[in-house]
Order: sequence, then structure tokens, then C-alpha cells
Amino acid sequence: MRRKLKRGYVAVTILTVAIALLGLCMVAPVISTTTDFSIFNSGWNGTSRLAVSTYTAGKFAPSFVVQSTGTDLEVVQMELTEIELDPSTAALVIIGPTEEYTLAEGEYVGDFVRAGGILLLADDFGTGNTLLEHMGAACRFSNRLAIDLAFQKSAEFSVCFDLEEDPMTSNVTSLLLNYPSTVSLNPSVADGIAWTSVASWMDEDGDRMQDWGEPRGPFCILARESMGDGTLILLSDPSVLINGMREYMSNEIFAENVVEIVSSERETVLFDESHRAYFDPVEITTKFTGSISTNGKVAIVLLSFFFMLWVATDLIDSAFAFSYRKVRNVLARFISIFRREKKAEEEEKGMSIDELVEAVSERHPEWRKGLIRYVLEERERHRKYVERDRR
Repeated sequence: MRRKLKRGYVAVTILTVAIALLGLCMVAPVISTTTDFSIFNSGWNGTSRLAVSTYTAGKFAPSFVVQSTGTDLEVVQMELTEIELDPSTAALVIIGPTEEYTLAEGEYVGDFVRAGGILLLADDFGTGNTLLEHMGAACRFSNRLAIDLAFQKSAEFSVCFDLEEDPMTSNVTSLLLNYPSTVSLNPSVADGIAWTSVASWMDEDGDRMQDWGEPRGPFCILARESMGDGTLILLSDPSVLINGMREYMSNEIFAENVVEIVSSERETVLFDESHRAYFDPVEITTKFTGSISTNGKVAIVLLSFFFMLWVATDLIDSAFAFSYRKVRNVLARFISIFRREKKAEEEEKGMSIDELVEAVSERHPEWRKGLIRYVLEERERHRKYVERDRR
């Protein structure tokens, strides 16, 4: 009884430690939100995978600080003018902003780009134009929906296949857009890289129909503008970069190309998350990672079941002892047979054919001696033939 009680204490201790370690492996603190286009949103409408790709490249730099508020942790976004932007080593990425930019912010970003920085601004119907205006850029977003007869499932999901040769379109054959707007180009300082088809039009009244007087395509959706020594990249459909759209057509390749372009020859890539009206605030939560496979979960359940049997009953010990005895007896039997056969072979090797005939006849008196002699002589003749052939 005392032995079982001691074993129970040991089992409970081991089980507690195992559950604690398992919990640490399956649960992790994460910064999360459900806001559209946010890098902290790992859902279909977030851009977390874009940030992860930048982090994997070793270029991601946080634009937020984590502050302690007593027992809780709070994520505080840095203002755009608080982010340290070195034009020779940094790149800035802004995706789907919803709050307007101030004149001071525009001038700060404009100086950064003109001094050699890289800015990627992806927007459709947001507030990107306020930044472009304040920083003195030549291009603008039209903030109007582009409808194209080249679409998938519905007219709002346009297919873009008119692509100029450019590092951002390398290995890209087509892009699936999601409610795209357009870029109003200034050809003197900007180049268009991706365009809608000739069967597209600007839906000015929102009826999804091509009405008389509505501008017809092709329209630019991706452009590169030169500002001083720097580069401004404009994308009029930020949805191309969200998690849920990356699996369609060449969107995944395009997103990785974008990461390569903004991070090439740069030490840091910063994402501006301060211009969002966070309906769902950014917070630190505990998330189940789901990293354990189905087979792993089944194994954990079975191990737990057998572990409890071992603690509560003697069934496991009895089964183990029974299995051990059976395996030991079988091994002993095989070893004994092997030794006997080996001994018999060694004895037979030093015997002549006449001695072998007599030995076999003693074991099997019903066998004919003439036939035994014939078999042994044929075996010896075959052995000599094989040896001669080998030589």
C-alpha cells in the first residue's frame, strides 16, 4: 500500500510538470487585432504575413511600444513623426490608412523620401492622398472603383494581367484585385507598372454598370514615382497584400517581390500603424497555437490513459512482467536452437563421408545409406566445383 501511495505521488508530480510544459508549448502571447490591413491582424483581412516575411528577411523594425498598466500590458503605436527614419538605411510601408495625415507628417515623410528613402503606400479609398499632398508628390489615388470585364466571380474582383517588366512583377503572370481604385499618373516623374484591361471603366456612380461618360481604361494600379534621391511606390489596391488574397493567382509572388524591393539594401523596414481608426484595439492576448498535430493529440490521450492505469492499478506492471517473461523465453529458445545447430555443423565439418553416413543413419535409421552417401558425395562434388570456379 505504501509503495502504491509513493508511486502515486511521483505520478501526479510528473503529470503536473508534463501538463505545464504542454501548455507552454501550445499557448503563446501574441499582439492581435481584427482591423483591416493591420500587420497585427492574422485573419484573412490582415497583412500579418507581409510583416512576417519582412521579419524573416531580418529587416522588420517595430513602430510600437509595449507599456505596463499595472497588471495589464498595453500596445501603444508610435506617431509617424516619432519613428526614426534614416533615408539611407530605412524603408516605410503604409497600407490602407484611414486617418488623415497632418502637414508636419507629410513634410517629415517627404524629406525622408527625397533624401533617398523608400516609401510603399498602398491605398484605395482611404486617406493616402492627404499624405501625398503634404509630402509634395505628383501622383494621386483616384479614390474611385475600377470595374473590369476581366474579372473572377464578380466585377469587383478584377484580374490584372497587363504588367510591365519590373522587379516587382518578376514571375508574376496575373493579379487578382479586390475592389481596386486607380493611380492618377504624372508621366513626367512616374512610371506605370501594372494596368487594368482596355475593357475597364471608372464606376463613378457606383451602379457597377458602364454608363455613358464614365472614363474608360486601361488604368494604372501600380506605379513608381521618383522624388529627389528616393522612391515612392503606389499601389491602388491594398487588398492584394492581405492574408486572404495571397493564395490567388500570382498575388503571393507579388507580395514577396514587394518585400524584396522595399527591404533590398535596407537595414530596417517600418510599418506605420498609427493612422488607423482601431475599432478593435491592438492588445496582447494568449493564443492557442495549434502546433500539435492530430496524431500528437491522439498520442497524448493514449499516454494519459495508460499513465492513469499504471497509477491506479497493477495491470500495466503485470502486462509488462508477462511480456518480459515471454520475450525472454522466446529469445532463450532461439539462442538454444542456434547453439545446437552451430555445434552440429562444427562437428560435421571434421567428419569424413563414411562417418557422416553412420551419424545420419543413427539419427534416421529409416533412411537408406546408399542414398545418404549419394547426397553427401554430390554435395562435396558441388562444393569443390564452386571453389574451383571462384579461383
